[in-house]
Amino acid sequence: MKKRLILTILIALLFGACSNQNEASQKETEKQVGFVQKEEKAKKERDEQEKAEKEKKAKEEQERKEKEEREKKAKEEQERKEKEEREKKEAEAKQLAAQAEAAVQALENNQVTENIAPAQAAIANVADQGTKDRLTHRVGLVQNAITVREQQAAEAERARQAAAAEQARQAAAAQQTQQQQAFVTQPQQGGYRNCSEARAAGAAPLYRGQAGYSPRLDRDGDGVACE
Repeated sequence: MKKRLILTILIALLFGACSNQNEASQKETEKQVGFVQKEEKAKKERDEQEKAEKEKKAKEEQERKEKEEREKKAKEEQERKEKEEREKKEAEAKQLAAQAEAAVQALENNQVTENIAPAQAAIANVADQGTKDRLTHRVGLVQNAITVREQQAAEAERARQAAAAEQARQAAAAQQTQQQQAFVTQPQQGGYRNCSEARAAGAAPLYRGQAGYSPRLDRDGDGVACE
């Protein structure tokens, strides 16, 4: 554009020198020169504007890329933290499940009431509902078994006590019968002739004051004959 302006000026000067133009012709030349200068200025402004717009777009693009990069890194960091937290929780859940399994196995191996509460407490810490339900079911089976054994033991104890009471009753009845028979069969006069007779009658031993007692049968004089 500068070359064009210079060329136009030279032509105008040459034309003015050669043709001896009048004042109107000079004004026309000046007008053309001014137009060329105006065009040059406008072009320069457009170029500067385009350059500024390109720089602006380039800057905006750079900022956009930097923002995307920051967001990407932030997202990756967040995902990393979430993964670590998830893995940590999974590890803790596995550990708690293993502890609950051990507690339930201890209860199954030693089925006593004292082991039920620790097993239930360990199960309460299990996160997985399926695992919790299975362990709870196993504890329930042990509880039922303990209850059945306790009931059986109680029934056996009641039966033992009843048998012991019946045995005692029968023994007391037999003793009473023997005493009654001895009283009927013992001699009314003079007592038993000897201890063999007293034993055969089921009356031995004989105590002082008891029917059939005789000092001659109480050899050591302690008040008990035919010991």
